Amino acid sequence: MKKINFLVISLIVLFSYLSISPDLAAGSAENFEQPLNNISLSESEIETAPLNPEFLGPGQSDSVEPISPSDYGHFSGRGYTPPPVNIPALSTPSEKLLLGASGSELPSTYDLREQGRVTSIQNQGNTGSCWAFSSLASLESYILGKEGENRDFSENNMKNLVTKYYSDGFDLDTRDGGNSFIAMAYLTRWSGPVNESEDPYNENSVYSPTGLVVQKHVQEVLVLPERTGPLDNEVIKRALMDYGAVFSTICWNQLDYQDKNYTYRYTGSNTVNHAITVVGWNDSFDRYRFKQVPSGDGAFIVKNSWGEDWGEDGYFYISYYDTRLGYNENAVFTASEKDNFDYNYQYDPLGWINSIGYNNTTAWGGNVFSSERNEKLEAVGFYTTDLNTVYEIYVYKNPTNGPVNSIKNFVVKESGTCSYRGYHTHILNSPVNLNSGEKFSVVMKLINPSHGYPLAVENPLPYPYTYSYSSKAQANPGESYVSQDGASWQDLTSMLEYSETNLCIKAFTTVNELPEAEFSSNITSWVPPLTVQFTDLSKDAFSWEWDFNGDGRIDSTARNPIHTYVSYGNYTVSLNVNNRIGSDSMTKSNYITVTPLSMLSSNPVGNVITYEGDRQGFNISTNHNTTVNWYLNGKKKLTESGVKNSSYSDSTLSPGTYNVTVLATAGKEEVTRTWIWTIHDWNPWDNLTSQKGKNISTGELQEAIHIYENSLPIPETGVELTSERLIELIRLWREGAVN
Repeated sequence: MKKINFLVISLIVLFSYLSISPDLAAGSAENFEQPLNNISLSESEIETAPLNPEFLGPGQSDSVEPISPSDYGHFSGRGYTPPPVNIPALSTPSEKLLLGASGSELPSTYDLREQGRVTSIQNQGNTGSCWAFSSLASLESYILGKEGENRDFSENNMKNLVTKYYSDGFDLDTRDGGNSFIAMAYLTRWSGPVNESEDPYNENSVYSPTGLVVQKHVQEVLVLPERTGPLDNEVIKRALMDYGAVFSTICWNQLDYQDKNYTYRYTGSNTVNHAITVVGWNDSFDRYRFKQVPSGDGAFIVKNSWGEDWGEDGYFYISYYDTRLGYNENAVFTASEKDNFDYNYQYDPLGWINSIGYNNTTAWGGNVFSSERNEKLEAVGFYTTDLNTVYEIYVYKNPTNGPVNSIKNFVVKESGTCSYRGYHTHILNSPVNLNSGEKFSVVMKLINPSHGYPLAVENPLPYPYTYSYSSKAQANPGESYVSQDGASWQDLTSMLEYSETNLCIKAFTTVNELPEAEFSSNITSWVPPLTVQFTDLSKDAFSWEWDFNGDGRIDSTARNPIHTYVSYGNYTVSLNVNNRIGSDSMTKSNYITVTPLSMLSSNPVGNVITYEGDRQGFNISTNHNTTVNWYLNGKKKLTESGVKNSSYSDSTLSPGTYNVTVLATAGKEEVTRTWIWTIHDWNPWDNLTSQKGKNISTGELQEAIHIYENSLPIPETGVELTSERLIELIRLWREGAVN
């Protein structure tokens, strides 16, 4: 009886909210009552939703069909990785009714290609990136249909930036595959999409440039319900008509493909292994065109990512009676203009990994942020884990008690309903002004119709799961809080199981101040060709216009461009930056200098004569950093790199004549200098008249001691008799005495 009463109450609450907010994620600024913070429900432990069984053990119960290069034409390896999030299928027809999936009669055939709402066929090559191609194909189709823009986004950037090679990456390699949730994380954290031209596809690459200009802000990703049977296609069909191409998954087995008719029907239960893009349907598609004849007609029109030479110019047809198409992941990616918001406050770069709750369809969660500038809070981003989720949003300033402040006074309360699971953005009807350094929080109350884990979280899933997935997820105290009733709050990191867990709640702001232009570069002077990496150091800038040579023309709009100077000259560089408030510029006159390599000085000025044992130094100075090589009689003695000043010295050479040469190089230019170095014997007593050949006599030693004590020059050579040379004479005299 208690369960029945609870269900009735839940339905009343649900339909009351639906009547308030019929749109997908529409907000309301009505003056709601403050939550009852002085009332606390009975304490209950936070729980984690069960993980996707296919993530826990993909293929263990029924192994994945082997994938070979002949199967894919080009690819070998895992192309699809199941997400840890478990998405249940619709269980009752009433759930469809709530979704609004039943409406005007659907056409028997529909093809986005005929509507001009599909972008060109791509080829993923020999890597597991079908998921990236399918995700961006859905996004591009939406933009083409809604905005009329034919965009080509970089799958290379997506597949690389989410891998283990990056700090905000998953524990996967580019060959390990992915899923729509990984694509969702990449897009909603504003890593992309970026233009294909700025990061062209390279199946062998694992690294991509970061900081490329994001072309769109993805603020709505709809996770459609899984199909429950061969004729349960209405949701996918209406999504195709309303939004564009749909991300979906299949189990690919080459034996089930009919290449003559470009048809496919899989009838097994193996784990899905390939992501594709649904672009249409045909209810009358002849069942007899499939290798395994189904019990009825009908097929989806599918865009693949194996190039135009595969299938029907890159497309094929999958039977409604395929047992894996649409039974795992179905998603629609949408986009907004990139200038709608300026900053994204978030703690979940890996996105929705799992869900938590209190074994109840209602839960509260809040993230606390600190404003980095004077700005305005404009919108909130979040995930919903169920169909037809009702939500409330509260914004607090200066929170002290978890995500609420001491007076429990919110500055904004708004609400809405999300028909589909997935990622959503609620634009505030009442934006909030924030001061630099001011703390603020976004608190959400989420009410699910049936799913008992309303809060989406990012958390680490390291080994010993089937494979490590999100071990880089991390959290800090004071970021994410949860509550059963909105009154008693817990810091997620205070619980051992959630010590590295954050809620997937984002805050979007716009700036209130003019930008401040500033830049630097890695080098300012050298020989041609001089390649310069410019670095933007501007504050609150969202578009950039660079003039690299002072001619008044815009040479680049990239944030951190690279430019190569090929001619000698002094170049003035200017940067003009903009944001929604206005613009600012910075000009640096004669900032870049491109001149020939020259030797500014060399010492000694001329050739050198010294005596044995004397240390002689040689040095040069150049106008550019160079690589310097020193040679003695053609043999390399010393190399220095990246220097303007270099020197070489020696004191160990025997009497003779030597050539000392220095060669300085910069790029393709070089300068050189040669000295003739003559070394004489300083010892006049070391000759054939001395006793015992080269040994000296006692008289000669006495003469040397006299010279040393009186600081006289050595006869004949005129050099100084140092203590080292006197010791050498004593050694020679002793050798003669012994002999």
